[in-house]
Amino acid sequence: MSELNGLAALAGVVLLTLLLQGLVFLGLAWLVERLGWVRRARAREFVWRSAVLGGVASAALQVGLGASSLGPAPWLRVELAARESAAMASSGPASARASASAQPAAPVTAPAPASKASAGSTASRPSTAASSRAASSRFIAPAMSASAPDATGIAVNLRAQVLQALPWLLAFWLLVSLWHGLRLVFSAFALRRLRAAALLLEAQDWQDDAAELARGFAVSAPELKISPAIGSPLATPGGSILLPVWALSLSRDQRRAVLAHELAHLRRRDPHWRAVLALWRALLWPLPLAALAQQRLEALAELECDAAAARALGDGRPLAECLAQCLEQHLDRRFPAFAAAMAAPRSPLLQRAEQLLEGVPMSPFTIPRGLRLAVLAGVIAAALALPAFVVPVSAAAERVAARSAGDESGDCNAVAGNCVSIHGKNDVMSVRWSLPGRRVTYQASGAVRFNPQETALESLAAGATASIEEVVDTTSRKVEYRNGAKGLEATFYLDGKPQPLDAQAEAWLARLLPQLLREAAIDVPARIARLQQRGGNKAVLDEIALIKSDHARGRYLAELLGRHALSAGELDLALAQADRIGSDYEKRQVLSAALDSQQVATAQLVKVLQSGAGIGSDYERAQLLMQAADRVGGDATLRAAWLRSLDGLGSDFERRRALDALLGKSEDTAALLQILAAGDAIGSDFEHRELLVHVAARTKDAEAIAAGYARAAASIGSDFERREALLALLRSGGLRRDGALAVLDAAAGIGSDFECRTVLVELARVMPDDAQVRQRLVDVASRLSDFEREQVEQAAGLVRG
Repeated sequence: MSELNGLAALAGVVLLTLLLQGLVFLGLAWLVERLGWVRRARAREFVWRSAVLGGVASAALQVGLGASSLGPAPWLRVELAARESAAMASSGPASARASASAQPAAPVTAPAPASKASAGSTASRPSTAASSRAASSRFIAPAMSASAPDATGIAVNLRAQVLQALPWLLAFWLLVSLWHGLRLVFSAFALRRLRAAALLLEAQDWQDDAAELARGFAVSAPELKISPAIGSPLATPGGSILLPVWALSLSRDQRRAVLAHELAHLRRRDPHWRAVLALWRALLWPLPLAALAQQRLEALAELECDAAAARALGDGRPLAECLAQCLEQHLDRRFPAFAAAMAAPRSPLLQRAEQLLEGVPMSPFTIPRGLRLAVLAGVIAAALALPAFVVPVSAAAERVAARSAGDESGDCNAVAGNCVSIHGKNDVMSVRWSLPGRRVTYQASGAVRFNPQETALESLAAGATASIEEVVDTTSRKVEYRNGAKGLEATFYLDGKPQPLDAQAEAWLARLLPQLLREAAIDVPARIARLQQRGGNKAVLDEIALIKSDHARGRYLAELLGRHALSAGELDLALAQADRIGSDYEKRQVLSAALDSQQVATAQLVKVLQSGAGIGSDYERAQLLMQAADRVGGDATLRAAWLRSLDGLGSDFERRRALDALLGKSEDTAALLQILAAGDAIGSDFEHRELLVHVAARTKDAEAIAAGYARAAASIGSDFERREALLALLRSGGLRRDGALAVLDAAAGIGSDFECRTVLVELARVMPDDAQVRQRLVDVASRLSDFEREQVEQAAGLVRG
């Protein structure tokens, strides 16, 4: 693997830590609000602000502890570079070429199938959840041996492909962040131009009210300006309040309500908070809940300022009347990022007005001390309890030291079983193959060619050298090759002492060399060609049956299946060999090669899917299922096998992705219903809704799938996501009585009046003329607020008597 740039690795540590910590804190804030544990707007705002700042503080604390080596270590460390130690176990294809000078791009350790259950040795099966492929097709399994250099935690290596892509991912993150930053700069300049173009408001009544209210809020009297370019009052950094032209016609109470609201923004320093939030989101734009956090904080700030204005005036009605006037304005969606507005384009004006009319508490809410201490404790706990991303600074030094000592591959644990480690860089190749009581080592520098009989080396390139050594118990045999004055020269050693390369030594080499070439996957294409000349594909399959390592078996099978046509019987044998592979990546590569290049019959495709069900990595299994979906089509038998292989796929994203692939090849109602049923295992509301929307777009008979579709939609907890799913079905057209009733049953479980009303209004426009449907619509709408219920009744053409 190519060395990571130090700066990129450090930036990756910081960014990944910020994203992980931020996701946890924001997720907790969302959960606390969702469960209703805090109800007052001030407390909810404190929770969300603590989540934003707590994630940053916890990440800074964790990175600082990692950099200084002070304090307790996190329980789980995720390394951004692999340590080439005795504890490493890795498995992946090495790029062996037609000659033994092939330079595998990275270390490879291929455990034997017999040691799948082992979890603590280099011979154990690689972690299926992490199996992946880099550009060099390298897989790095977690280093979990007790001999690992770091005993403070479990060293978990990221996927090799992510390691190689890290500089590019960071560059993409930086590019998007700069784009967001430029937008903020332009927004700041736009706000500055807006303030400069606004006219100073000299009306004495406005100035007197502003000064009086400012004293009550303990802030300086603001600068008041009028701007025809805005539709809502704005509080800006620097203590200015910009007013729209329509505000000049407000009554005295309404005027004071507007000023009190904006002064509350200035007292709370909301313009500055908005700037901090905008910068935070610009840097952490990949964070899934960042947009939600920003929206919630802005909305809660408005509620708090509404309450402050109502308390200042002793009545919330004047401000509610102003909000009603804001509804009549056409608010510009290009809203200044650093200004706090009384009515932003996405502000829930109706809900705010309703709260003001219902009355607000006249005494301000104080955040309990216990809640503040809980947040502080949460920051410290997260820094210690959450996984820490680290760069093992000694990794490169360890590699250099190992090479200097002549032990590039590290120590394979021969006690646990078969283990093959391959290292290659430039013109140097090193192979170590270990079994109980036996170790075989191969070293080569430069191009090496073996004879067709695979009994000895045939030639070396100029300046090249090679050596093969076998140690069995306490007996060692070694042969070294180099070019001499008379051509290729070989020196044989027995227990370290030079001996003649006699017939017994040549027999030893002829026995060992085919095993070494086979287990180390050296010169695979040429070996397969030689084996086919001797006995066709059967000879190749017989050779593969002898292979013990997943890596080598995968290389041979992928090459055979990808480049050579097999008969039905030979394909059955190849698939049986593929089923023996423990590595998720290697197995998926082999099965994918079979699907890509072979004539796979129905029964054989079922075998491929059955074998794929044993892949533990969600990503690898999903990739195989997506590829197999092209072959399934409308075949009910294959679809059933495909869905059985899908069972156990834990990732919501991968499950949805795989089902989308099957959906793209399915049109009949039975298939869509099966896909809907398989989607029930998706826990993510977003992914589940995405699948349902795609099903709705695919169906040709919405009524036929309505019952199953509505049942699936009813299992979605998010009101918004359920609404979107139901709207997709309604917009597909063709719903009749039973389908409309099913949609109404699912809509009845939506807690948000707004989201429920949106579904009911859409249904009212397309529902059949049926008394039972109308009555059910009225029943569901009856629990909504008066405004939302009236919207539904108007859409349905119902008139209350």
